[in-house]
Amino acid sequence: MKTKSIKILLSFLAVYFIWGSTYLAIRVIVTDVPPFLSMGSRFLISAAIIFCIVLFKGKPKITKKEFWSASLVGVMMFTMGVGVVAWAEQFVPSGITSVLVALLPLWFIIFDMILNKKAAPKLLSWLGIVIGFLGIVLLVGFKDQANLKHIAYFPMIIMVVSSMCWAFASLLSLKLPRNKNGFMNLCVQLFAGGMANIAVGFIRGESATDLVTDMGSHSLIAFIYLITFGSVLVLYAYNYLIENVNPSMVATYSYVNPVVALFLGWILLNEEINIQIIFASALILIGVIFIKKGDATGKGSFRKKGLFSRKLKHSA
Repeated sequence: MKTKSIKILLSFLAVYFIWGSTYLAIRVIVTDVPPFLSMGSRFLISAAIIFCIVLFKGKPKITKKEFWSASLVGVMMFTMGVGVVAWAEQFVPSGITSVLVALLPLWFIIFDMILNKKAAPKLLSWLGIVIGFLGIVLLVGFKDQANLKHIAYFPMIIMVVSSMCWAFASLLSLKLPRNKNGFMNLCVQLFAGGMANIAVGFIRGESATDLVTDMGSHSLIAFIYLITFGSVLVLYAYNYLIENVNPSMVATYSYVNPVVALFLGWILLNEEINIQIIFASALILIGVIFIKKGDATGKGSFRKKGLFSRKLKHSA
């Protein structure tokens, strides 16, 4: 297996297995501390760690265009995306959050058609999105969905807009000038997103004192986890995939994450696995396969160099 294929495989494993747990970690944090200040602090610390890695590898170089492009993407992804989701998770149950996030592959396909003037994928991809989405709804059950009337609609709408911002920014990053060093790009994105989150937090009246004094042991563990695995590791893997793999295929993590979380709970915590969960997981897997096959065979759609890779035109 080629080195690039191994990197892509490891990146998918990181995105599939780690990212699903970050929503739970965020939920643990926002029950104790302010959402925007906590996410801003998380991203600023992560940016500092990555900058140290960049310094270790050599003298960092970045142009003004690359810096401002990465900053724009960082604000859209980590403030309008993650920061807003952290705020909304105070009001929206985790089951509904999974369903709303599962719309991500749809936004990727739509925005890829708009930004890159791609032809619409074959029917197989659209069918995969529908099947995967139905699998998520079946997976989380109908308990949360039945209680929709008790939930404020505004946070749910914000979550949908947030996932759209994430997809748009991910694809926009491929069109804008960007540094050849992936760590340098991610460092600037996290720094800009972190500063924007801090600014929004102070505007909303969030207290820095509360961030320190109200953080309990569980919140602290979740915070450290988000900085290390949930930011430095998984975001680098995500950026690598966005540059080398079809976007709609990358977005299938939103289908796989809930499945991984449930089966890890079964293995590690002896949680129940029933026929409904197995059937839903099978639907999600079929949806992912259909999206992959539709992307690979769609005429005029995503061009392929190999099993996963995507031919990109890099900005200067």
